[in-house]
Amino acid sequence: MRKTVVGAALVALLALIADVRRPAAQFAPFWPQAPQLLPGTAPPADEVEKTRTAPHRKKAHRKHKVVRPPPNQREVAEKNGYQRVSDLVNFPKFFPGLGIIFVKPDTLPLGPFLTFDRRDRLVATVYMVPNKDIDDHKSLEGAGSAGPVDHVSFYFNPGHPGVDVPHYHVVLWHVTKKQEARVAK
Repeated sequence: MRKTVVGAALVALLALIADVRRPAAQFAPFWPQAPQLLPGTAPPADEVEKTRTAPHRKKAHRKHKVVRPPPNQREVAEKNGYQRVSDLVNFPKFFPGLGIIFVKPDTLPLGPFLTFDRRDRLVATVYMVPNKDIDDHKSLEGAGSAGPVDHVSFYFNPGHPGVDVPHYHVVLWHVTKKQEARVAK
């Protein structure tokens, strides 16, 4: 019976990972992309003409491209309604093993919870799935992960401030196991 429940939970949680909607904290490319052409098609003639340079012409002063750093993901999350869990409930500002945790209050208890290291780098997206929802065979939908997933952790928690019922943590790590140590202390 217990194996069946855990198996059903894993299937439900894998469905969460497969959600392809764009999450709030995921950042878009910060430089314009070149238009993609279908195979066998050519760009318009006026576009080709703009890219050609005459060999006898002197090259104009080259403009240096400014490379901007990616946006601060924590600030993006806050602009999209995420709040620090420690501001909502009695919870440490930095939780060893997960880091600084943010959530949209209206998505509790499931989440997603976004966790950041001390330098505001996104390290994981966490879902907290109540045991009752698993026992009731409830379908769950999450907002998707906030970045590429390197590995997944799945473990039981008896409850804590903010989600005080027994539940499972599904942690989608966006960093390698070695980088995970950034939030260990």
